[in-house]
Amino acid sequence: MTKFTALVPALLRDRFKSINRIIVLFLVVVVVNGVMLAIQNGVANLGTGLMGAIGFWSSLAFLIVFIRMAMYNESVYQSDAIRLIPTSDTKIYLGSLSATVIGMLYFGVVQAVINAIVAFASGNWSNYFMSSDGGLSTMKIIEIVLMTLLIFVASIVMVWTTISLIHLIILSIGAFLPIGRQRLIRGILYIVVSLAIIRTAVGVFHIYGMVMSGLSVGWGTAFASLGAIVLVAVLESVANVLLMNKFVETAQ
Repeated sequence: MTKFTALVPALLRDRFKSINRIIVLFLVVVVVNGVMLAIQNGVANLGTGLMGAIGFWSSLAFLIVFIRMAMYNESVYQSDAIRLIPTSDTKIYLGSLSATVIGMLYFGVVQAVINAIVAFASGNWSNYFMSSDGGLSTMKIIEIVLMTLLIFVASIVMVWTTISLIHLIILSIGAFLPIGRQRLIRGILYIVVSLAIIRTAVGVFHIYGMVMSGLSVGWGTAFASLGAIVLVAVLESVANVLLMNKFVETAQ
Protein backbone atom coordinates (compact mmCIF):
# COMPACT_ATOMS: atom_id res chain seq x y z
CA MET A 1 0.00 0.00 0.00
CA THR A 2 1.28 3.45 -0.92
CA LYS A 3 1.88 5.63 2.13
CA PHE A 4 0.01 8.92 2.52
CA THR A 5 3.32 10.75 3.07
CA ALA A 6 4.55 9.52 -0.32
CA LEU A 7 1.26 10.21 -2.10
CA VAL A 8 1.02 13.91 -1.26
CA PRO A 9 4.46 14.93 -2.67
CA ALA A 10 3.70 12.97 -5.85
CA LEU A 11 0.43 14.85 -6.29
CA LEU A 12 2.14 18.16 -5.54
CA ARG A 13 4.62 18.02 -8.43
CA ASP A 14 2.27 19.03 -11.23
CA ARG A 15 0.48 21.51 -9.00
CA PHE A 16 3.75 23.26 -8.10
CA LYS A 17 4.79 23.41 -11.76
CA SER A 18 1.48 25.06 -12.68
CA ILE A 19 1.66 27.51 -9.76
CA ASN A 20 5.26 28.46 -10.57
CA ARG A 21 4.29 29.27 -14.16
CA ILE A 22 1.51 31.52 -12.88
CA ILE A 23 3.93 33.19 -10.45
CA VAL A 24 6.40 33.91 -13.26
CA LEU A 25 3.61 35.37 -15.38
CA PHE A 26 2.43 37.43 -12.39
CA LEU A 27 5.96 38.82 -11.90
CA VAL A 28 6.23 39.72 -15.58
CA VAL A 29 2.89 41.57 -15.40
CA VAL A 30 4.01 43.42 -12.25
CA VAL A 31 7.28 44.53 -13.86
CA VAL A 32 5.56 45.66 -17.06
CA ASN A 33 2.91 47.49 -15.02
CA GLY A 34 5.61 49.20 -12.96
CA VAL A 35 7.49 50.35 -16.05
CA MET A 36 4.31 51.72 -17.64
CA LEU A 37 3.34 53.59 -14.45
CA ALA A 38 6.86 55.01 -14.13
CA ILE A 39 6.71 56.29 -17.70
CA GLN A 40 3.24 57.80 -17.26
CA ASN A 41 3.50 59.26 -13.75
CA GLY A 42 7.20 59.39 -13.01
CA VAL A 43 9.25 57.32 -10.59
CA ALA A 44 8.47 59.63 -7.67
CA ASN A 45 4.73 58.88 -7.94
CA LEU A 46 5.14 55.17 -8.61
CA GLY A 47 4.29 53.83 -5.13
CA THR A 48 0.53 54.29 -4.78
CA GLY A 49 -0.30 53.41 -8.37
CA LEU A 50 1.85 50.28 -8.32
CA MET A 51 0.31 49.04 -5.06
CA GLY A 52 -3.16 49.47 -6.56
CA ALA A 53 -2.13 47.55 -9.67
CA ILE A 54 -0.54 44.83 -7.54
CA GLY A 55 -3.81 44.43 -5.66
CA PHE A 56 -5.74 43.88 -8.88
CA TRP A 57 -3.25 41.45 -10.44
CA SER A 58 -2.85 39.57 -7.14
CA SER A 59 -6.59 38.98 -6.96
CA LEU A 60 -6.70 37.81 -10.58
CA ALA A 61 -3.69 35.49 -10.08
CA PHE A 62 -5.28 34.08 -6.93
CA LEU A 63 -8.50 33.32 -8.82
CA ILE A 64 -6.56 31.59 -11.61
CA VAL A 65 -4.59 29.47 -9.13
CA PHE A 66 -7.79 28.58 -7.27
CA ILE A 67 -9.39 27.36 -10.50
CA ARG A 68 -6.26 25.43 -11.53
CA MET A 69 -6.07 23.71 -8.14
CA ALA A 70 -9.75 22.79 -8.39
CA MET A 71 -9.13 21.31 -11.85
CA TYR A 72 -6.22 19.23 -10.57
CA ASN A 73 -8.30 18.08 -7.63
CA GLU A 74 -11.23 17.03 -9.81
CA SER A 75 -9.03 15.23 -12.36
CA VAL A 76 -7.93 12.76 -9.69
CA TYR A 77 -11.30 11.04 -9.45
CA GLN A 78 -11.16 9.49 -12.93
CA SER A 79 -7.40 9.31 -13.42
CA ASP A 80 -6.16 5.82 -14.29
CA ALA A 81 -2.66 6.66 -13.10
CA ILE A 82 -3.86 7.79 -9.66
CA ARG A 83 -6.97 5.71 -8.94
CA LEU A 84 -5.08 2.49 -9.72
CA ILE A 85 -2.36 3.26 -7.17
CA PRO A 86 -2.35 0.52 -4.50
CA THR A 87 -3.98 2.57 -1.78
CA SER A 88 -7.47 3.37 -0.49
CA ASP A 89 -9.88 5.90 -2.01
CA THR A 90 -9.80 7.74 1.33
CA LYS A 91 -6.04 8.26 1.08
CA ILE A 92 -6.31 9.35 -2.56
CA TYR A 93 -9.06 11.85 -1.75
CA LEU A 94 -7.34 13.28 1.34
CA GLY A 95 -3.96 13.26 -0.41
CA SER A 96 -5.33 15.22 -3.36
CA LEU A 97 -7.13 17.69 -1.09
CA SER A 98 -4.02 18.12 1.06
CA ALA A 99 -1.85 18.71 -2.01
CA THR A 100 -4.36 21.27 -3.29
CA VAL A 101 -4.40 23.14 0.04
CA ILE A 102 -0.58 23.09 0.31
CA GLY A 103 -0.31 24.40 -3.25
CA MET A 104 -2.72 27.23 -2.47
CA LEU A 105 -0.88 28.14 0.73
CA TYR A 106 2.43 28.09 -1.14
CA PHE A 107 1.06 30.54 -3.69
CA GLY A 108 -0.38 32.72 -0.91
CA VAL A 109 3.00 32.93 0.85
CA VAL A 110 4.85 33.75 -2.40
CA GLN A 111 2.24 36.36 -3.25
CA ALA A 112 2.52 37.93 0.21
CA VAL A 113 6.32 38.11 -0.11
CA ILE A 114 6.07 39.73 -3.55
CA ASN A 115 3.54 42.27 -2.27
CA ALA A 116 5.76 43.02 0.75
CA ILE A 117 8.81 43.57 -1.46
CA VAL A 118 6.86 45.90 -3.74
CA ALA A 119 5.47 47.76 -0.72
CA PHE A 120 8.98 48.20 0.71
CA ALA A 121 10.44 49.29 -2.62
CA SER A 122 7.63 51.78 -3.25
CA GLY A 123 7.75 53.30 0.22
CA ASN A 124 4.41 51.88 1.40
CA TRP A 125 5.92 49.49 3.94
CA SER A 126 4.17 50.99 6.96
CA ASN A 127 0.79 51.13 5.22
CA TYR A 128 1.11 47.49 4.16
CA PHE A 129 1.98 46.06 7.58
CA MET A 130 0.48 48.45 10.11
CA SER A 131 -3.16 48.50 11.14
CA SER A 132 -5.03 51.71 10.44
CA ASP A 133 -6.68 51.37 13.85
CA GLY A 134 -4.13 52.53 16.40
CA GLY A 135 -6.39 51.28 19.24
CA LEU A 136 -5.63 47.62 18.50
CA SER A 137 -2.82 46.00 20.44
CA THR A 138 -0.21 43.83 18.73
CA MET A 139 -1.67 40.70 20.32
CA LYS A 140 -5.16 41.63 19.15
CA ILE A 141 -3.90 42.13 15.60
CA ILE A 142 -2.16 38.71 15.70
CA GLU A 143 -5.34 37.05 16.96
CA ILE A 144 -7.43 38.66 14.22
CA VAL A 145 -4.93 37.68 11.52
CA LEU A 146 -4.82 34.05 12.73
CA MET A 147 -8.60 33.79 12.93
CA THR A 148 -8.95 35.36 9.49
CA LEU A 149 -6.42 32.89 8.06
CA LEU A 150 -8.20 29.91 9.64
CA ILE A 151 -11.60 30.99 8.34
CA PHE A 152 -10.12 31.77 4.92
CA VAL A 153 -8.42 28.35 4.54
CA ALA A 154 -11.43 26.46 5.92
CA SER A 155 -13.75 28.33 3.55
CA ILE A 156 -11.62 27.52 0.51
CA VAL A 157 -11.48 23.85 1.51
CA MET A 158 -15.27 23.84 1.90
CA VAL A 159 -15.72 25.34 -1.57
CA TRP A 160 -13.45 22.63 -3.01
CA THR A 161 -15.31 19.85 -1.20
CA THR A 162 -18.60 21.29 -2.47
CA ILE A 163 -17.31 21.36 -6.05
CA SER A 164 -16.09 17.78 -5.65
CA LEU A 165 -19.44 16.69 -4.24
CA ILE A 166 -21.34 18.09 -7.21
CA HIS A 167 -18.80 16.66 -9.64
CA LEU A 168 -18.94 13.19 -8.08
CA ILE A 169 -22.75 13.24 -8.01
CA ILE A 170 -22.72 14.08 -11.73
CA LEU A 171 -20.27 11.24 -12.42
CA SER A 172 -22.38 8.86 -10.36
CA ILE A 173 -25.55 9.87 -12.19
CA GLY A 174 -23.80 9.12 -15.47
CA ALA A 175 -23.61 5.46 -14.49
CA PHE A 176 -27.41 5.11 -14.26
CA LEU A 177 -29.11 7.59 -16.63
CA PRO A 178 -29.23 7.84 -20.44
CA ILE A 179 -27.28 10.69 -22.05
CA GLY A 180 -30.34 12.95 -22.59
CA ARG A 181 -31.35 12.90 -18.96
CA GLN A 182 -27.74 13.24 -17.84
CA ARG A 183 -27.54 16.58 -19.62
CA LEU A 184 -30.70 17.85 -17.95
CA ILE A 185 -29.55 16.81 -14.48
CA ARG A 186 -26.08 18.21 -15.08
CA GLY A 187 -27.51 21.53 -16.20
CA ILE A 188 -29.61 21.78 -13.04
CA LEU A 189 -26.67 20.81 -10.82
CA TYR A 190 -24.37 23.35 -12.49
CA ILE A 191 -26.90 26.08 -11.70
CA VAL A 192 -27.26 24.83 -8.12
CA VAL A 193 -23.50 24.67 -7.50
CA SER A 194 -22.99 28.13 -9.01
CA LEU A 195 -25.59 29.62 -6.68
CA ALA A 196 -24.15 27.68 -3.73
CA ILE A 197 -20.62 28.93 -4.40
CA ILE A 198 -21.82 32.53 -4.79
CA ARG A 199 -23.80 32.27 -1.55
CA THR A 200 -20.80 30.74 0.22
CA ALA A 201 -18.52 33.50 -1.06
CA VAL A 202 -20.92 36.16 0.24
CA GLY A 203 -20.97 34.46 3.64
CA VAL A 204 -17.19 34.18 3.75
CA PHE A 205 -16.71 37.86 2.89
CA HIS A 206 -19.23 38.74 5.62
CA ILE A 207 -17.27 36.71 8.17
CA TYR A 208 -14.00 38.20 6.91
CA GLY A 209 -15.38 41.72 7.35
CA MET A 210 -16.56 40.83 10.84
CA VAL A 211 -13.16 39.50 11.85
CA MET A 212 -11.24 42.42 10.33
CA SER A 213 -13.45 44.89 12.18
CA GLY A 214 -12.00 43.60 15.42
CA LEU A 215 -14.53 40.85 16.10
CA SER A 216 -17.11 43.39 17.21
CA VAL A 217 -19.73 40.65 17.62
CA GLY A 218 -17.40 38.54 19.78
CA TRP A 219 -15.08 35.57 19.41
CA GLY A 220 -17.96 33.16 19.96
CA THR A 221 -19.57 34.01 16.62
CA ALA A 222 -16.24 33.71 14.81
CA PHE A 223 -15.51 30.27 16.30
CA ALA A 224 -19.08 29.13 15.61
CA SER A 225 -18.71 30.21 11.98
CA LEU A 226 -15.36 28.42 11.70
CA GLY A 227 -16.84 25.28 13.29
CA ALA A 228 -19.80 25.29 10.89
CA ILE A 229 -17.51 25.63 7.86
CA VAL A 230 -15.26 22.78 9.06
CA LEU A 231 -18.27 20.57 9.80
CA VAL A 232 -19.72 21.06 6.31
CA ALA A 233 -16.32 20.32 4.73
CA VAL A 234 -15.94 17.12 6.77
CA LEU A 235 -19.45 15.86 5.96
CA GLU A 236 -18.97 16.62 2.27
CA SER A 237 -15.61 14.85 2.32
CA VAL A 238 -17.20 11.71 3.80
CA ALA A 239 -19.86 11.79 1.08
CA ASN A 240 -17.19 12.32 -1.58
CA VAL A 241 -15.16 9.30 -0.47
CA LEU A 242 -18.30 7.11 -0.45
CA LEU A 243 -19.21 8.25 -3.97
CA MET A 244 -15.67 7.60 -5.20
CA ASN A 245 -15.66 4.14 -3.70
CA LYS A 246 -19.13 3.03 -4.79
CA PHE A 247 -19.96 4.70 -8.10
CA VAL A 248 -17.03 6.50 -9.75
CA GLU A 249 -14.74 4.49 -12.00
CA THR A 250 -11.61 5.53 -13.86
CA ALA A 251 -12.04 7.01 -17.35
CA GLN A 252 -12.23 4.35 -20.06
